[in-house]
Amino acid sequence: MFFSCKQKYDTTGKVALITGAMGAIGQQLAKRLVAKNMRVVLADIQQKGKGDAYANELNNGYKEPVAVYIKTDLSRKEDISLMFEQADRVFSQIDILINNAAIASPHTLYESESYDNISSMLSVNLLAPIETMRLFAEYINNHKDKPKGVVVNVASMGGLVPNRGGEVYGAAKAAIIHLTKASKFLMPQIRVSAIAPYYVKSPMVLNNPKLQNNKTVYPQLMLSIDQVCRTIERCIEDERGAGKVFATIGSWGYAHIRQFELVWIQVALLSMWALFTASIRSVFSRSD
Repeated sequence: MFFSCKQKYDTTGKVALITGAMGAIGQQLAKRLVAKNMRVVLADIQQKGKGDAYANELNNGYKEPVAVYIKTDLSRKEDISLMFEQADRVFSQIDILINNAAIASPHTLYESESYDNISSMLSVNLLAPIETMRLFAEYINNHKDKPKGVVVNVASMGGLVPNRGGEVYGAAKAAIIHLTKASKFLMPQIRVSAIAPYYVKSPMVLNNPKLQNNKTVYPQLMLSIDQVCRTIERCIEDERGAGKVFATIGSWGYAHIRQFELVWIQVALLSMWALFTASIRSVFSRSD
């Protein structure tokens, strides 16, 4: 468990921008954050009428708006930039970025996949989060009040453990995990962490024919949407999570994954051995 009340980020009154907000996880997360006295920016490619309807549902019972919907095509950098501009125009602040949007393909890479599907997955699952993080960092650093920002990237266990059929999706999520670890230096101004959930009981997973009758999918380990949302909330609140990735599987909610630390040890040992052998060769070459 990584969560500690002693190092808890105060979310009261904060504004969270959620991509993929009209998906099952996005909608549930928005509802939970509003219940915690936060305001939310719902960004999604769904039609404006549907998004506005959900924002109105969240706003019901509040004197001032707590939710706004912004139709955003994350494959277009112009839309991503406009998303930030409109969010700031409505709430005058953006404190938290949740990179939740993702798309998957029903095809397998080496059998029936197409270049267009691959491009779409990499655009939404990788390039968009990179751009949103870049613009969010720019927004925080240029803000007159110099607020502290928080980023939570929704990666996947497929980015930690390669599997057949999820080559492109997993590659994008692995890159997001790398991006999260590499962004630790943004502290103390911006804290970036990520979650890597196992398969979630969401329409994107349950309706994907590639995953049906797949022997690598264990129903007893699948996660509820609420479990994923709770883990995202903990990442938002945990002040110690900078640069960390937390796996979620079955009843295990938030395990800090240390594979990168282990890789560093291996790389350090290889580097020392390479330097040692290079120095030995240098000594013998001089003697010749």
